[in-house]
Amino acid sequence: MHSYGFALAITFLLNNNDVTLGFSNVNLQRIPSLSLQQFISSSSSSLLEAKKGGGFAKKSGGFGTTTTKTKTKTKKKTSTPTYTLNKGPSIQSYLNPNLFTNPSTLQTIKDRIRNGDICVIRNAFIPELAEAMYTELDTTDTWSLNEDYFEDGYGFRHNNVYSKNDCSHLFLSVNDMFESPETKSFMADLTGRDCSGDIVGAPSYYEVGHHSLPHTDHIGQRSVAYIWHMSKDWRAEYGGGLYWCKEPLANAYLHASFNSLVLFSVTPHSSHFVTTVSPRAQGKGKRLAYNGWWHSSWVPKTTDPLETLLDTPEKRLTLTHAQVCAIQDMLDDPWAPRIQPPERHEEIVALRGKIMEELYPVRRSPPVDVL
Repeated sequence: MHSYGFALAITFLLNNNDVTLGFSNVNLQRIPSLSLQQFISSSSSSLLEAKKGGGFAKKSGGFGTTTTKTKTKTKKKTSTPTYTLNKGPSIQSYLNPNLFTNPSTLQTIKDRIRNGDICVIRNAFIPELAEAMYTELDTTDTWSLNEDYFEDGYGFRHNNVYSKNDCSHLFLSVNDMFESPETKSFMADLTGRDCSGDIVGAPSYYEVGHHSLPHTDHIGQRSVAYIWHMSKDWRAEYGGGLYWCKEPLANAYLHASFNSLVLFSVTPHSSHFVTTVSPRAQGKGKRLAYNGWWHSSWVPKTTDPLETLLDTPEKRLTLTHAQVCAIQDMLDDPWAPRIQPPERHEEIVALRGKIMEELYPVRRSPPVDVL
């Protein structure tokens, strides 16, 4: 099921610090070609899997999918802190202060993310933290190879550090910063999404030949994605670019860079992929990042005022995959509490129809069979 949108890019200057906002409204989702009934029948198991998520990517196995893991490095983690996050628990204390100098800058970022666009903030974090994080990523020996390929065509190959036992003090501290209630509150205000659930975050390292094929991140309770790019001296010809589908070529690539924070709202339409790292990168640089998701904690119940909570296409588009499955379950699971009265049950059935039409539209370019 593929449909397409567009993207733009704008650069703002913040006292000699670039903040680039890439804007997209992309409607290509990685989702199996299921009939509505097949999707409904799979919802119970999907919700069960979603409820098992959370934590420091320790259960995500390739950020939410089953993976083949191969230890590629000798295990050794930094025992002495290279940098101490002592400015408080919130991400706001470590972001570039120039972000907060002009209120219109944050408002612009807020508007774009809420509009379903992608936001790239250059020079995002204070220099001392960015440099310490780069050094930690560049020197860690605790990478594990994560690779898997699926029948629907999706696949990935990249290195990560998913176990807390393999993480340095700085990695754990940064994860705590992303996970703090103060950060979740700030991100919820910025994005308009519920970020009160679990946080998933982990370092990543794409070597030559590594890639991540088109996907949306729309699984479980993921609501907002973040990628903190930490690549120095990286050239576009090295590959490893974040690509938004389907775009004019000049706007499609978001190349790896140093100390850039990428944010976007996770929906079935937030399609993207990471291009293959080229042999030209061999011995010249590392495609490094720290990335993950904020999650929603809301699971819809029959007693929730769904007709009001989901009364517009914009609100329905923010449903996580687990929330869609929960609505499916309350209508189709014979063991689920019944929606009463019957008139309201019919209203929720109609609401589900809108959700499916808007989140998973009919394929626009199906194959033409010649018999």
